[in-house]
Amino acid sequence: MIAGSTSRNSSERRWVACTNMALSMGVILAFLLIPSTKSASAIGPNLRRPSTNPSDIADFPSSEIVLDMVVLSNAVYHMLNKIVSCNDPQANNQTIVSTTRQELHSALTSDDSEEFVTVNKRIKRQQLLRLEGDTEEKKNLFDILLPDGITCLHYSHDRDIGTQVLVVRSSIHNYVSVVYAGTDDFQTALMDGNILMGSFGPSSTSTNNTSSAETSTNSTIDMDKLFEQVPGEVRVHRGFNSAVFDNDGFLKVLRCVTSARLGGPCDEAEEREDNQIDATMLSGITPYQLYTTGHSLGAADSVLLGAALYMAFPTENIQSINFGCPKIGNVDWSYWIDSLQPGKRAGHGNSSTTGSFEVFRFVNKMDLVPRLPELLFQHAGHTLQMSIGGIIRAYYNHWGDGDLGYAGVPFGWGAEPYIFLPGALMSHNHRHYVEYLQDYAPKSNNSSTKNQTLYFVKEFERTEKNGTISTVAPIIAVV
Repeated sequence: MIAGSTSRNSSERRWVACTNMALSMGVILAFLLIPSTKSASAIGPNLRRPSTNPSDIADFPSSEIVLDMVVLSNAVYHMLNKIVSCNDPQANNQTIVSTTRQELHSALTSDDSEEFVTVNKRIKRQQLLRLEGDTEEKKNLFDILLPDGITCLHYSHDRDIGTQVLVVRSSIHNYVSVVYAGTDDFQTALMDGNILMGSFGPSSTSTNNTSSAETSTNSTIDMDKLFEQVPGEVRVHRGFNSAVFDNDGFLKVLRCVTSARLGGPCDEAEEREDNQIDATMLSGITPYQLYTTGHSLGAADSVLLGAALYMAFPTENIQSINFGCPKIGNVDWSYWIDSLQPGKRAGHGNSSTTGSFEVFRFVNKMDLVPRLPELLFQHAGHTLQMSIGGIIRAYYNHWGDGDLGYAGVPFGWGAEPYIFLPGALMSHNHRHYVEYLQDYAPKSNNSSTKNQTLYFVKEFERTEKNGTISTVAPIIAVV
């Protein structure tokens, strides 16, 4: 972090929050009258600092990781009412497998997006052929839904609060990911509508009987003390917070991740009342990379969980890569989450903390949900705006940073969906996120080069007129 701009950036964000509320009162009028080229980062003096290496302030996820995350956040929807756990024999039920295959087939054959007619037909044909050819090879529900090399470690659906959560481990990319589902029924829709703000973390009633958890082979975390790290002014959406922390939801996921990140089992670890993990099995193992993901409500849940996991594992570099995420908390929440990014921890008085937590929020065109809730709520993390033609633009911490020369989202970004509301609602459909990212996945132009890492985007938009970095072509980094 650039330490000298802390107080000024915080004041700017509060000022921007007030102007954003005013903008929302007259969304269409404001959108028509305010030039769309003006960015929120232009508010206040633009004290541009010398050249800054983007890798020092952000660790953009590769396109392979993004594609895994978007497929996983879609897969969890298709598990609802079919299985109750990763070990459920129903995952091998051929009727369920056939039904799921038909669901995926129907999604691929429904063409309601003219934009993808040329590219999408070719991509869909390949996917259909693969799906139809899976009949003999893939008889398991997870084989159909999960990307290659990924194992289901934990799945549960808390019917009391409507939360679906999936934990998986990738043997190809060496990560553990926690996946939350979005709004799938009326119960979770009501939770989406509970826009009152409250403290971040588990309530006292949800931790009365389980106030501690084993988080490594030799340490125990006290839940109450864990969340004492959160600044007192931070407030978040109560409904989203409840979906993650009520009914000991976070504690169960924490136990699972604790074991899974070191290569251990998951559901078995949760069932142990003493919270112990086999030290002989897990000792000396390099932890897997941790990701959280989800769509819509699930995206919001993934950010909340990611922040909590970071406090439990402060030396880990954790990322939330999500899709169609609504606003989650107040300005203080936004500023705190952004302060956990790579390169910023040195300014927070804890030299032993070398990890980070970073949020990448993909937004499909005019998707309305990322613009909601309106009043008092703010985004945290980076906005990756998916535009027509496969162009994805990255906006640093959503509002940008004048000191670093990074632009924020265009002025009027929050009002844009109201120009054509039906299209804005359609843009939120998770299938459109999957199709867009699969259709426009970057491909290497040099088949002879090995070990290439491809990115949908790897630079933030700049404030200078001539300094904006093009994101049309795939960006390649050789590792």
